[in-house]
Amino acid sequence: MKLKMGLFLLFPLVLFSCAPRQTLAATPTLRLPGMQEGRSIELNGQTVYYEVAGTGSPLVFIHGIGGGNSGYQWIKNAPEFIQNHRVYVMDLPGFGKSTPKPQNYTADLYVNTIKAFLKEVVQQEATVVASSLAGAYSIKIAHDHPELIGKLALVSPTGITELVEPPNTGFYDALLNTPLGGTIAAALRGRFGISFFLKQQVYLDQSLVTNDLKKVYQNNLKHPNAPYPVYSFISDHSNLNIEQEWKALKQPAVLFWGSDDVNTPAASAQRFVELRPEVKLNVLKARAIPNDERSAEFNLLLAEFLQGR
Repeated sequence: MKLKMGLFLLFPLVLFSCAPRQTLAATPTLRLPGMQEGRSIELNGQTVYYEVAGTGSPLVFIHGIGGGNSGYQWIKNAPEFIQNHRVYVMDLPGFGKSTPKPQNYTADLYVNTIKAFLKEVVQQEATVVASSLAGAYSIKIAHDHPELIGKLALVSPTGITELVEPPNTGFYDALLNTPLGGTIAAALRGRFGISFFLKQQVYLDQSLVTNDLKKVYQNNLKHPNAPYPVYSFISDHSNLNIEQEWKALKQPAVLFWGSDDVNTPAASAQRFVELRPEVKLNVLKARAIPNDERSAEFNLLLAEFLQGR
């Protein structure tokens, strides 16, 4: 049953959820306007690329999990906060410019890498802006290490009603050892697959799905190991249940949701609000990434949250 469900959800989901040691030259070609430096470092054996700019209290942007994703998700958001914050935009291991490896990308791997990034790179209490599964990982870190995260801004977070199933090792093994994995890898890189995904799963306003945007996703999927994080995602190895951590969390938080989100429906927000009724929920007319699709509204609401309003 689980294998059948994984196959059924494959196409809408597959394309969507120690001290640092520098490994590449600093300041490569930057993707986000206004960012001052791009760096690639090693954290817990994982390559992590990030861009940074500005001065002030730290503000860390973390994208969601899914084929073709990267810190590019925040192109309309992060630059707007450089004037008053030290802004960090990271690519999670296996995504964007964080070179993927042939390994299982588990929730523990991501939690430990984000934790190391906050501790060793940011080096002081930060506000974290995180999307989808990265929201669940950030909630876990905020609960277990409150000295690292002072505030949370969460975009369609998972971990209570969505993406909480236990790992399906059999499905993961099938992806690695049968033609199924190769079929998915081909679909990941296909122009039709990327276009369908962006238009039907990510953006409500399809005019935002430009050729330039498609090229970003295509470039992010060029590496031969790019499918590995997706294999882990669709076999539930990246899932994390954070219901108890969210309920016990003390830090201020704010929620953002797309009204027409397909894979993490706005109804999922209800349980988050029930457990912490003091947390404000903002539902924007969008799908998976309201921070991009409704960037002006999102940026204004995030600025108000940062100012304690």
